[in-house]
Amino acid sequence: MKILLTTAFFAASSVAAMASDKDALIERYFEALEMGEVFEILKEEGIEAGIGIAEEDEAITVSPAWTARLASIYSVEKMEAVFRGAMIDSPDLEGSEAAIAFFESELGQTIVRIELDARKALNNEELEKVVRGRVETMRDDEPERIGLYDDFIAVNDLVESNVMGALNSNLAFYRGMATSENYREAMTESFMISTVWGQEPEIREEMEDWTINFSVLAYGTLSETDMQAYIDMSETEAGQNLNTALFAGFDAVFEMQSFELGRAMAEFMIGEDT
Repeated sequence: MKILLTTAFFAASSVAAMASDKDALIERYFEALEMGEVFEILKEEGIEAGIGIAEEDEAITVSPAWTARLASIYSVEKMEAVFRGAMIDSPDLEGSEAAIAFFESELGQTIVRIELDARKALNNEELEKVVRGRVETMRDDEPERIGLYDDFIAVNDLVESNVMGALNSNLAFYRGMATSENYREAMTESFMISTVWGQEPEIREEMEDWTINFSVLAYGTLSETDMQAYIDMSETEAGQNLNTALFAGFDAVFEMQSFELGRAMAEFMIGEDT
């Protein structure tokens, strides 16, 4: 019995140590990539999109109750908790330390800053049009530079990962609507899946455009040497591990938000707005 108890004690200690190591990595990740600002950006984008939905749908009005519900859905605290939980559960996190160290470096911090600025800037439709034109010009005049961006997008699997994330989020939205008795009968699983997959071509085209537009805007100030260094890091095992853990975190957040938004819409559309 003593042997069994001792074994159980060491096993529990080992699990606790692993959790502690992951927590430490996540803290470094959150600080290096300025995740607090990332969540604030996502909150603003989510609330703005939710208000847009209400403005376009006659069944919902932009009321204090609706905006309060949006604030709850896109709560920074809620996002952080879900993101951390998904990263803790990701088996890839522990092998990502070298990639985290890259983002802690001077070049890494520069990249974090320009990515955040580009994310905020692309919310401006006029600027997005300008960037789209710049992309077309660069394809003719600077094919090697565009090739670097294409390599970066491919190495990080940005199109495919974002497409799958968007499809899963859309499915979560319908499942949220299906929590209401008024929509449950129509929202069968087969209907939801077929509807979501029908959206795949359009989503893929949007992601292909968005990833190259973002890359051109964000990384335009980086030298080719620095851009190649970013690509090289992304190709490493640590870079791939961090990328996988990152998408696990964001996918969990977006699916949670989409489910809650779908449920909120179903409730508000039938007048259950409290």
